[in-house]
Amino acid sequence: MSLEESKPAVDPVTGSAAASDDIHHTIPLVMPSRIGWAEAHSHRDRAHLRRDPLRVYATRAVVLDLLAIIVAGITGFILRWAIPYSVELNDPTYVSFVIVVVAAWMAVLVLRGAYDTRILGVGSEEFKRVVAATAVVFAAIALVAFALKLELSRGFVLITFVVGLVLLLIVRWSLRAWLRHERRYGHFLHRTVVIGRGDAMTDIVDLLDRDPVAGFTVVDVIDELSLDATEDQLDSWLDEVMTRIALEDADTVAVASSPALGPRVIQRLAWRLEGPRVDLLVAPAVGDVAGPRVTMRMAADLPLLHLDEPYLTGPKRAIKRSLDIVVGGVLFLLFLPFMLVAAVGVKLTSPGPMLYFQDRVGRGGQIIRIAKFRTMYVGSDQIRDEVIGAPDEGIADRYKADPRITPFGRFLRRWSVDEMPQVAAVIAGSMSLVGPRPVLVDEMPLLGDADHRRHLTKPGLTGLWQVSGRKTTDWEERMRLDLEYIENWSPALDLVIVAKTVKAVVAGDGAY
Repeated sequence: MSLEESKPAVDPVTGSAAASDDIHHTIPLVMPSRIGWAEAHSHRDRAHLRRDPLRVYATRAVVLDLLAIIVAGITGFILRWAIPYSVELNDPTYVSFVIVVVAAWMAVLVLRGAYDTRILGVGSEEFKRVVAATAVVFAAIALVAFALKLELSRGFVLITFVVGLVLLLIVRWSLRAWLRHERRYGHFLHRTVVIGRGDAMTDIVDLLDRDPVAGFTVVDVIDELSLDATEDQLDSWLDEVMTRIALEDADTVAVASSPALGPRVIQRLAWRLEGPRVDLLVAPAVGDVAGPRVTMRMAADLPLLHLDEPYLTGPKRAIKRSLDIVVGGVLFLLFLPFMLVAAVGVKLTSPGPMLYFQDRVGRGGQIIRIAKFRTMYVGSDQIRDEVIGAPDEGIADRYKADPRITPFGRFLRRWSVDEMPQVAAVIAGSMSLVGPRPVLVDEMPLLGDADHRRHLTKPGLTGLWQVSGRKTTDWEERMRLDLEYIENWSPALDLVIVAKTVKAVVAGDGAY
């Protein structure tokens, strides 16, 4: 089979590839001539101009963001001026000001890279840039108004800021949901060529292909260059890599960590990829380090990675605590009617107290007492070991058929009403709105050495594993997600988890 015959069909709009059993084989290196590489390279340049997997996503984001900002500006204008003072909607002064705000907002979103396809659809960076751009716009408005002593309505600014930010985040969240749905069917995937050898290459191929929602599909794998390769051999190998990229219409190259692929090879490969728009991903050789905690620093003329400790200190702790107090206070008011109904229902449907108090492990290993509405018959905690037992593959089924839960308690668990009293602990400070869920004291012996890192921060009312299957998530995956949260914490991630929690509660998956 020739290379042309093995090339998967590509949808020029969605970027999806037809399934093929030959995608992950390694084709023997056949060194092309310079003319052959130039032709393939030229074809690759022309083809890539037509295909960017997330071009449609970026276009929709621009259009929907513009609509959201216009709606926010009109809302602020109407609520601040038109309704209370009956200002004419065609008044040039106020209308011009709304237009300036809308134009400035969109411009800053573009300048802050909110439509950079490299950060769209994954991670929290997209949301961070939207929030940062919004903050820059309104900080600039405040500075200009102060410097020029403009008679600027603070009500308009506040209304527009809040409405606009909420709408922008809803737009991006909706686009994420749409993208995840499309990627499950093989659309909008980054066609990826993996370079490496042995287990390192196999691992990165498995990681990229494991979950299509992550946005990658491996279309080819290439053996790495030998460690003692000459300069001519390096040139020939790079020619072959560029030819394979062109023939597979790839837009991403992933390099597995290897001593053979040293700085010289990576640098030369990066230079070759500067012409066509091909992203280069390099797996770090220093282990599974957390992206948000890694910063590049120059030392002794060497670019070195500095890995910060994941402690929430200083401004980070202040931001997180402020979110807990503000959002926790709002949630307490929203939850209050439901908690009153739950309290009466628990009291009327089964004998015993309304609340159940339990000792859990908090930040730094300290024991905290959390409250929840009682959902089990009195004395059920005494027979937990007999009914549930230790975490294993069948624990989810035992949770699902737990006979200790009362009928009304099962209803409370379905809608997570039983956990609502813990909002008081969030406001008081022993818990956080988002964080690793507090484990039972009896579960502490089950934690490995690395698992104890989950106690670097306060336990949360909701967490990453809560929005990833709840009780259907096995113990190992739960610990992994908790540690992932610790390593990658940011205010934007907290907001994303809160939004996903609402979806998880409505869906009811794993709630029993």
